[in-house]
Amino acid sequence: MNKSPWIFLGVLFALSLSWWGMVFGPASQVNAAKVDLGDGTSLRPRSGLAQQGEQIYRENGCYYCHTRTATGGTFGYEIQITQFGADEDLTREIIGEKYAAKKIFEKAFAFKAVAAARDAKKAASEEVKAEGADVEAAEAALEQAAEALKDAKEAANAIKIDETLIALGISGVTIEGDLAGELGLPIEMSEGDKAEVANATFAVSEGVEQWEEIKDTVRALKDRAGAQFKLLPLADDWPDVVNGVARRQSVSRDFLFDAHAMPGVMRVGPCLSNVGARQIDLNALYAKIYNSQAGGQSSHMPPYKYLFNVRAAEEDEKLPANAVTISTEDGVISVESGFVVTPTTKARALAAYLQSLRNDKGLPEAPLPDVREISNPKEGE
Repeated sequence: MNKSPWIFLGVLFALSLSWWGMVFGPASQVNAAKVDLGDGTSLRPRSGLAQQGEQIYRENGCYYCHTRTATGGTFGYEIQITQFGADEDLTREIIGEKYAAKKIFEKAFAFKAVAAARDAKKAASEEVKAEGADVEAAEAALEQAAEALKDAKEAANAIKIDETLIALGISGVTIEGDLAGELGLPIEMSEGDKAEVANATFAVSEGVEQWEEIKDTVRALKDRAGAQFKLLPLADDWPDVVNGVARRQSVSRDFLFDAHAMPGVMRVGPCLSNVGARQIDLNALYAKIYNSQAGGQSSHMPPYKYLFNVRAAEEDEKLPANAVTISTEDGVISVESGFVVTPTTKARALAAYLQSLRNDKGLPEAPLPDVREISNPKEGE
């Protein structure tokens, strides 16, 4: 049997797959990229020294040992309720018994019941004092409201949790004065207490669900239950984010204005996709470029001394303001003992380029995930 046609078709299929993955896929992503961050904020090209530094980075082959491709993993959404609506039963139905059974949920709605009973008592008290009111009926209503407030307080105090301020925050009510003290809350809140109340959240998802899995819950919370909430992307198995290398994964839009896209060849050195946010000390960056092992540091990076002006220091000469220095036990000294080292234009351009490499702003296709555990506090469960 002649297998040549099958071999030919197999090779053609393999080449087609390669073209699809290496040419069409990236090209379609770039074509869909817009020159903004997705929220209307302009994505501007590099200018000045940073633009010149791209060429310095390229001609020195930095992309052989450093990547600009922070890897991503998977992420899901955590629904964080910041304020419950008024209907406890409806909210319980929407979020499910798993979350509604938590004591912090019950405490929040207990605070709501206390606030509602307090307001009813206040309204009844004003009715008693109102001119032309049916005093007997008003006093009966006041007595009933007072009894309801007493029952509500007892029910709230019966729910024992440590996160009372968080429960108060997500309840959306204000309880102050003597009533706060009766409920185990601070009578006078400190600034820290106020911040805890203001920033309180209650998570009603595990943080691994995709949008299709939670969209009905989100819409029901908003449209039916009247709850206020936010969606927090949570990363799962993102080593670059966990290790502080980057804030998110790298995508094609990060290279949109590059004259030469240099995603890198291998990671001999650290990924530089967000080095501009990590390396904010310009002098330390110059010292790293000049000699990465200065001060006894261990590094595989070769020195780039030819990017600097180096001259012998005169006796008792004070280092100029633009000299590259390092800190040691003896104080701040020159990066090269006995010499004055200052950056050339090329060194300044390379440093400016490196400091322009950032991915600490979210994009529609690459949101900033938060790497942490589920928000809900443990309740001794």
